[in-house]
Amino acid sequence: MNLLEIIKQQSQKDNVPIVRDDTLTFINKYINEHGIKTVLEIGTAYGYSAYAMSLTNVRQIVTIEKDFNSFTIASSFLKDSNKIMIINDNAFDYIPVKSFDLIFIDGPKSHQEQLINKYINCLNPNGAIIVDNIFLRKFDNIPNLTKNQKSLVKKVTEFRNWLLTNKKIKTKILDFDDGIAIILPCSS
Repeated sequence: MNLLEIIKQQSQKDNVPIVRDDTLTFINKYINEHGIKTVLEIGTAYGYSAYAMSLTNVRQIVTIEKDFNSFTIASSFLKDSNKIMIINDNAFDYIPVKSFDLIFIDGPKSHQEQLINKYINCLNPNGAIIVDNIFLRKFDNIPNLTKNQKSLVKKVTEFRNWLLTNKKIKTKILDFDDGIAIILPCSS
């Protein structure tokens, strides 16, 4: 079994969310087709998506994880990668020292707008932000959502609407898996 499968199995065993297969395939294809060399990932978890992206033509991935336990596990999985730097910090506090070709936001679903506003200026020219899970379809077939689940669905819906109406960015939403948004800054 290869390391990607090991990380995936451990994540599933520990009930740690990971990026869906088709979404990961799309991101890796996007990286290779757009000549992406540097990636910032917000939300490492156990390092599944960071490791998968490191198997592309990318040169460096900086990935941020605020949970110390997840950071420790990801560090143990990714210790031999010369492409991945894992940072144990809160994405709202972290201050990047460089710009990136791609930013993958896979962190807190209820604060995505704040993360985009913070990190959009950390993109290299022609850079993009990718956000997954913009539909939260896992709640579609649950008849009685909890108050927290309803609140999260409302926030994600508001976020999606914000993406589509914000004049400072161009957003393309792809409707597969749980939805992907590709966000590009508008030229000033």
